[in-house]
Amino acid sequence: MTRTFDRRTILKTGLGVSAGLAVSGRVSRGLAQSPVKLTMAVWGGKAELDAYNQVITKYQAVHPNVSIRLDVLPSGQFYQQIDTKLAGRQAPDLFRATYQQVGRYAMSKAAVDLSQYIDPNYGAAFTPAVWSAVTYQGKPYALPHHTDTFALFYNADLLDKAGVAVPTSLDQAWTWDQFTKVARLLKEKSIGSYPFAMGWSANAVHRWMIFLYQHGGRLLSEDLKSPQGGSPALVETIAWTQSWFKDGLVPPSTSLKTAEPTQNLFANGTIPMMLNGNWQIPFVDQQAKFKWGVTYLPRDVAMADDMGGTCMAVSRDSKNPDIAADFLKFLVNEENMREYVSSAQFLPVRTSLVGSGLRFPLRSDEMKVFIEQTKTIPEHLVGTVIMPTWGKFASKLTDELDLAFTSGQSPEQTAKNIEAHVKGILLSA
Repeated sequence: MTRTFDRRTILKTGLGVSAGLAVSGRVSRGLAQSPVKLTMAVWGGKAELDAYNQVITKYQAVHPNVSIRLDVLPSGQFYQQIDTKLAGRQAPDLFRATYQQVGRYAMSKAAVDLSQYIDPNYGAAFTPAVWSAVTYQGKPYALPHHTDTFALFYNADLLDKAGVAVPTSLDQAWTWDQFTKVARLLKEKSIGSYPFAMGWSANAVHRWMIFLYQHGGRLLSEDLKSPQGGSPALVETIAWTQSWFKDGLVPPSTSLKTAEPTQNLFANGTIPMMLNGNWQIPFVDQQAKFKWGVTYLPRDVAMADDMGGTCMAVSRDSKNPDIAADFLKFLVNEENMREYVSSAQFLPVRTSLVGSGLRFPLRSDEMKVFIEQTKTIPEHLVGTVIMPTWGKFASKLTDELDLAFTSGQSPEQTAKNIEAHVKGILLSA
């Protein structure tokens, strides 16, 4: 049976993190008395950017000698731009990263080892899964900020028009077959231009792994040291997701290498259903002019979901890494994390906030669906996508799946190419 964990159980399972760590962080070193300017590179919607600016304003009020500029980069080009800046030794002082990406910056030492700025017991303040994700060879190279996960947004007006009732509990979630039938019904009735879309991009191919685990498959062996070679589940999952494009169930512009904002398509009524994350709630709430809701992801032999979220790192190019690290600790302290996740509709990663009855300003019932979905995150999936070599897997996965979705490459050939690449990466590691 595939092990899963939710936000409570990950407090008890270490994923390689030592138990018994205390919560307190090290008192900051003396900040520079002369003016210091920091740049923090992020991506995000309005609610996220407003939340970042709010904590920046609070920090600058306490440290008037420090100014922090938010550098907002396009999400689809974020890592390409950060990598280019790092190559030219002109990277921002701080940069945002998903847990799936931070490992490669740690390996290359493009991110600063933060252990010199925090107490040895600092990590116990965070859930073990995310602390493990930011740690490489026993050293933290980023600090966790939040997590998130996926569910199914739906246009209630359009689904009512089609006579479709959505599941109201996790155990009643649509199966793949049921979900496909609903999508085909919406297509037949011309409800929306396309029935649905998946919110993924070239930087988030790990979200495709949700479906592989739902189908009983995995990319790597149990010990994460070899490919799960010749798995029928891999071929069949590729075939199912490829059928979305072949059968016209999703817009062609929503494959892995395109930058089509699926939230726009949903909010303007182009699509009646959208597989996307909880952080889209503020945007949809503001933009959608129809009745809408959130239900559970479709499932197959199992239910599975993704551990999303981001952390923040200090770049090796920072001329003031101690001050950048001080701001970073301020950003992720309990008070500021509570305010950030509440206003931007994310889920916290501090143990003191998990299960604390956190209040969300928007759509609390819909947020409960996302919280319940976190119970279905496979531990093996998390272990796979936080590997330092994940970035090397991800680029090939993106290329091959995009060929299957947009160019008709067969599921069999796609799986063969993926498995060969994964084997090569593992052998060279």
